[in-house]
Amino acid sequence: MTAAQQDFAQALYDNFPDPVIFADVDHIILSVNAAALKQFGCAAKDIVGSSVQALYVSDRDFERARRQSLKALADKRFAEGIYRYRRLDETVFTARLRVTAVTNGAGEKTGFVGIVHDISDYLELDRERKKAGEILNTALQAIPEGFVIFDKDERILIFNDAYRRICGPAAPKIQVGMSAEEVMIAVYEAGHYPLAPLGSPQAEAWMKTRMQDFRNPKGDAQVFPYGDGSWLRVEDLKTPDGNTVGLRIDVTALKLAEFALDRQRLDYYTLLQNIPDFICRISADLTYTFVNERYAQFVGRSADELVGQSLLDFVAEKDRERLARILSNLSAEEPTVAREQYWQMPDDTDFWILWSNTAIFRGSNLVEYISVGRDVTQLKLQQQRIAQQSAELQRKNDALNQFTGTVSHDLKAPLRHMSMFSEMIGEDVASGNLDELPVYAGHLRQSARRMDQLIDSLLDYAQIADEIGTWQTVSMTDVISDAILNLDSFIREAEASIEVSVLPQLKGDPELLKRLCQNLIGNAIKYRRDDVKPMIRIYTETNEDTVGIYFEDNGIGIDPRFSRKIFDVFQRLHRDESIYPGTGIGLALAKRIAESHSGSIELDTAFTHGARFVVTFPELKQSGGKREVFGTLR
Repeated sequence: MTAAQQDFAQALYDNFPDPVIFADVDHIILSVNAAALKQFGCAAKDIVGSSVQALYVSDRDFERARRQSLKALADKRFAEGIYRYRRLDETVFTARLRVTAVTNGAGEKTGFVGIVHDISDYLELDRERKKAGEILNTALQAIPEGFVIFDKDERILIFNDAYRRICGPAAPKIQVGMSAEEVMIAVYEAGHYPLAPLGSPQAEAWMKTRMQDFRNPKGDAQVFPYGDGSWLRVEDLKTPDGNTVGLRIDVTALKLAEFALDRQRLDYYTLLQNIPDFICRISADLTYTFVNERYAQFVGRSADELVGQSLLDFVAEKDRERLARILSNLSAEEPTVAREQYWQMPDDTDFWILWSNTAIFRGSNLVEYISVGRDVTQLKLQQQRIAQQSAELQRKNDALNQFTGTVSHDLKAPLRHMSMFSEMIGEDVASGNLDELPVYAGHLRQSARRMDQLIDSLLDYAQIADEIGTWQTVSMTDVISDAILNLDSFIREAEASIEVSVLPQLKGDPELLKRLCQNLIGNAIKYRRDDVKPMIRIYTETNEDTVGIYFEDNGIGIDPRFSRKIFDVFQRLHRDESIYPGTGIGLALAKRIAESHSGSIELDTAFTHGARFVVTFPELKQSGGKREVFGTLR
């Protein structure tokens, strides 16, 4: 070693902050630095040449240090340990000793150098830490929730008694230093995980999932059954230093309350799904938030498809503004409005719903709408039947009145003729004058035929309303075609032309409708002008809820003064039957057929180029496609 190196080593030795002690192989102190003299509170002469043993609190401490150092130095370059030392004034301190063996050039051990580092302050801090730990532990034990901290190696650093209790039968095995996986296995083997029964196929997968959740916590709590009928809430949090803080909370009472609430909700949901009414909840911005299955089936969509959709998407465009206005007019003072809704179903049946729409307010703020629809089809049909029966009864009463008037007037005419000619025959037979008898007999036969025709016509008229058995969809184009075919010879004879436009479908009896059309076409040909070939146009016009079929001809026309009278029984404007034969029942039958189909017939008095009859029927509404939920409100 050079002189400079020796100077540097000496300076380092003298100024080293920790005590440095050189001793020979017999543990006799050869030299100490200034820090050692200060630490032990003595002069060099007091300890140099003495045994190192004098620095220790007791011979036992010295012997322990000697054995541990010699043992460690047999395998390593240095040995470390913590021992108690005594100063010259008898005060005691604790220090960390680091011992290194000194050898000569031949490798022989010649002594030891020891560095003594006072750790009394650290020990005091450790005592304070332990005291704080005891306080923390006391606080942890007071917490009713299970609390545990795992280090970065997943081993328990600290836990409270609540955590041990939550582990159930495995509680005695839980201790500091135990790994998270060992804890889980202990609890599993104690049969405390109902979702992972001992030896079950799903146990391994469940345990693996739990460990993954522990190692990679997402910040959300896991709740699962544990023990015998209990429920556990598990929350894990990774700290910046790699530790894992865990909370284990018994939420059995909360879970049981939740189950009770779920049962109530299920009962409520089951009720909503099984009652026959249509139910939906709609947000303030008219978006579906709930629909029951009955409602969803009616709309033709699944409940999941409807929720989140706008109500107005399922309302006829022409009714959207009106419906939105109706709902917006609801208030906390008048929160409910009822409306009827009508459809014609694909099978042509009628369907009615009575909607009750209620606005829910919280204070003055609109929260939502609740709509409840009830199928009132049977009630409406019953009302319609009653109305139809009342109308039918009225028609029958009118027919009876007409029949009474007819019997008292029209039927008496042929009877008077028969009576008169019978008296004339009797007088001629009594006087022996038989020349006129054949003439009188002919008049009697003619009057009898006339009466027979009148009686048949009356019976025909009276029975019209009773002949509709089953309503069906009828093509008026087919009805007109059949009527024209029945009148074929009459049409050919008159050289009549008939122009037929596209006609609609109606609901009714095809035979009666054919009879109605046949009467109107026949009348148009019968009452033609001598110098003009008959021209008949049949066409249709559709209004909002009705369809009108027009029968227009270029005949002699009808005086508007008789526009109503012509539909009465046996009303004839032309008495000469040789020119215009008939009983005067045709238009009365047409009117009765139209009324039996909830329709009407009238003479268009504004038409002056012949006669034009308008037969009006209810429109046969076509249904299909997307169901309109709130269309056709009435």
